[in-house]
Amino acid sequence: MSCINQHALCGLGTFSLAESLEFRKQKLLRNTQSCNSLTCAAFKLSSSQRGSDTALHGIKPTDKNKIAQAELIYVTDAEPGITRQRRGRGYRYLNPNGTPVTESIIRDRIKRLGVPPAYTNVWICPSERGHIQATGHDARGRKQYRYHEDWQALRNEAKFSDLLRFGQKLPQIRRVARADAERLEDRERAVLGALILLLDAAYLRVGNRQYLEENGTYGATTLLKRHVTFGDRIELRFLGKGGRRMQRSLKAPRLQRTLERIADLPGKQLFGWEDEEGQSRGVDSGQLNQHLAAIGGPGVSAKVFRTWGGTLAAFETASAAIRRGEVPTIRTLCESAASELANTVAVCRKSYVHPQVLALATDEELFPVLDRQLRRKVKAKSQIGIMEQRLLTFLRSMQRRKAAD
Repeated sequence: MSCINQHALCGLGTFSLAESLEFRKQKLLRNTQSCNSLTCAAFKLSSSQRGSDTALHGIKPTDKNKIAQAELIYVTDAEPGITRQRRGRGYRYLNPNGTPVTESIIRDRIKRLGVPPAYTNVWICPSERGHIQATGHDARGRKQYRYHEDWQALRNEAKFSDLLRFGQKLPQIRRVARADAERLEDRERAVLGALILLLDAAYLRVGNRQYLEENGTYGATTLLKRHVTFGDRIELRFLGKGGRRMQRSLKAPRLQRTLERIADLPGKQLFGWEDEEGQSRGVDSGQLNQHLAAIGGPGVSAKVFRTWGGTLAAFETASAAIRRGEVPTIRTLCESAASELANTVAVCRKSYVHPQVLALATDEELFPVLDRQLRRKVKAKSQIGIMEQRLLTFLRSMQRRKAAD
């Protein structure tokens, strides 16, 4: 698949996720200042308030438990907070009671949050322990969040913990999708099947109608037939997230035959069809994720394909290095993921490569573990590749290792 411009890697650490999280917890506890009565009062929510906050931010009860375990405080921007006001060429920050923020430790924290100047209605958490540290509205009026780094780490840990289960379900997902894609008498199922197969092969962003209408950018669910051409290969060309011109070239004869059949259905959308009344129908991300969850179970969604693809690309690079007797680097692992996903190296390091795969570059104890696994023969299977099987074996061994600790 086509290689997209790669960007500088930043913020690479040598700690495992668990070690890094524990280190930050201890640092947080050492540095936490005693809060005044006004700040403390902001976090004393009644049960009814918490219920409304849950609806507002989509926080589940289990998430609140995780917040407490991370020594963080559950907050929302409906509570009193620090506000930002323009002053000359800069800003001044006001406490919830309207007095200026003068404490250097608080001003330094605000600076580190890096809230863009263009954001309006900026709210900043008075406590450094809030799981949400800041919110604001961007130039398009969309609400944006700055989360506490420990909360972000917990969310990533939860996301990557589902990757093993996703990989185990992949053969079943592929079998169902391939069968559905052949069922042109049921056009909705055929379109869903073909869409899943493309996500599995190209690791595209899902896309949605809102992004298309607001930004003119496309994802898998909103692709038009003019975005794909067929020859010796499948050629995809479209404007993706952030205005980036996407070009993907796939050598996949079976998928190509499937997409050619789908492209013959009436309508402009690639993954669209006409119902019995002649009305144009299409697939949205919610419908797709419901279908995937029905096939693969809870936690299986379209965006996990990208995490799987990024992790697999990094794992293949690590495996090749270890076979040569070399120690892989985090940079090369993330560059492989970035090339596969058409994303930046920094984003792939943060969001798309499993921490245990990254640890192959920093944890010397893992080198012989993977080396032994690579020496074992793996039988080819129809619904899952050999390197995918090796990745699953590695992730299982890391899960057992973690449980033993």
